[in-house]
Amino acid sequence: MTLVIDNPTVEKVLTASAVNDALENAARELATGGAVNAPPYRVFTPRREEEYGPQFPPGGSPAHHSYTSLSGAIANLDVTTDRIDSDIITYVQTPDGIRQRRVPGTPDRKFCGLIYVYSSVTGELLAIVHDGFLQKFRVAGTGAVGAKYLARQDARVMGLVGTGWQAQAAVHCFGALGRLERIEVFSPTPGKKEAFAEQMTAEAGIDVVPVASAREAVRGADVVYMATNSKDPVVLADWLEPGQFVSNVSDVELELAGWERCDVLTMNRHGRRWMRYAIGGVDVIPEHGRDQYTRPTSIDWDGLPLLGDVIAGTHPGRTSDDQITGLVLRGDGVQFTAVAHLVYTLCKERGLGVELPRELFLQDEKYIP
Repeated sequence: MTLVIDNPTVEKVLTASAVNDALENAARELATGGAVNAPPYRVFTPRREEEYGPQFPPGGSPAHHSYTSLSGAIANLDVTTDRIDSDIITYVQTPDGIRQRRVPGTPDRKFCGLIYVYSSVTGELLAIVHDGFLQKFRVAGTGAVGAKYLARQDARVMGLVGTGWQAQAAVHCFGALGRLERIEVFSPTPGKKEAFAEQMTAEAGIDVVPVASAREAVRGADVVYMATNSKDPVVLADWLEPGQFVSNVSDVELELAGWERCDVLTMNRHGRRWMRYAIGGVDVIPEHGRDQYTRPTSIDWDGLPLLGDVIAGTHPGRTSDDQITGLVLRGDGVQFTAVAHLVYTLCKERGLGVELPRELFLQDEKYIP
């Protein structure tokens, strides 16, 4: 049977500590040759604002359908996955910079994002997993693994910029390391940081405290994490302090000069952040050309050590408490492979998910040339 696993089921089985462990294995395997990523790509089709009525955010421009693929394989799990998103997206200019917005494209405000989990032994489709709840944990979990290996051993305070969907998972995954005592959080949206702090303190059992600015969140923090949808920097280079570990949801959230300041800089994977293809050309996509790898810099992006190199012991990582260490996070199919396989295994063990006949997804030999 092929399992279909929806978000509420994923939410039942997934824990931050298990995600961290799965992602640590994935990072090690990627660095040591036991895993591989395909180049990530996005395909854009122009859309018109009036197609979506009041669901479209005021001021949004331009609008596109965005088809996204992130594929990866991990040999010791015997699975290959492809994470597909089919989204309507736009961009809104705010006082704090350009923000990407996902628009509910259907009249009943639904979204489409799926992970296809294939057996690399038989080739068959094992599962189709909703990517929504899982998605934020594969990002935050990788950041947390980075903190485990690259933050100072006495790190106790995290500065968190962002209070949205990704930031929620960051509190859980970084909190699951068992080292943090306090998280200081900032959001420019009135009231959000206070509500977030109250909710996440109760959920994660760690003291989450709202602060007045992103600068204040960074000041004195041992771990700095940016979890926003901004296409402009939200943390400036000269805010960083000796001894900090810094990571991100999108590498543009930190000024390029901030990454250049890191004494030890790592990545979760090499290669371009996105390969973009658009009907009418990619120049109208606001984030195109903003990727850090496109700008003149002293950083040799593809020469940086991987997080997995530090985990495997082939790179020393932090060697002094005074060093600024960094982990540049980029979308990674292997992350989805690790976490989707974890979800599939847990659902099989517990009898969860909707079973569909495997024959629906398989073809007889006579149809194959």
